[in-house]
Amino acid sequence: MNIKNISDKRNLLMASLMAVPACQTGDSDTDWFPAVDVTETGQEYVVEVDLPGLKPEEIQLRVDSNGLSISGQRVPKHPGGRRVRVERPSGAFVRQLPLPTDANGEILATFSDGVLELHVARACPDSEPGKARAVAREPEEVAA
Repeated sequence: MNIKNISDKRNLLMASLMAVPACQTGDSDTDWFPAVDVTETGQEYVVEVDLPGLKPEEIQLRVDSNGLSISGQRVPKHPGGRRVRVERPSGAFVRQLPLPTDANGEILATFSDGVLELHVARACPDSEPGKARAVAREPEEVAA
């Protein structure tokens, strides 16, 4: 076995890992924001936020006139040592989403398998202007 080839391949691997940063860093903090999907139905908006590695008590939700704010902090699993590549960012995050004009302010939040799911009720299209009415819906149960 040629030791030079093994060394060259290792150097090539390390160079490829370092070539494209996975996260932008600045001032020793990782700037990141969780991925969000928003789905609109006739009764509600469903917001899914990817927050792997976090617990529900580590997530803050706030609703105000500006919309919905989701914030928290993910602590690195291995705080010591030199980080060679960062694809799973850590540090504080904030996601701010404006609420649509037909959202009535009622939000049901669930957290499972690292995904925060928010159900934002919509005003019914047949309700009188200025009198929004929520359509209640029981969360679906997942069969194990």
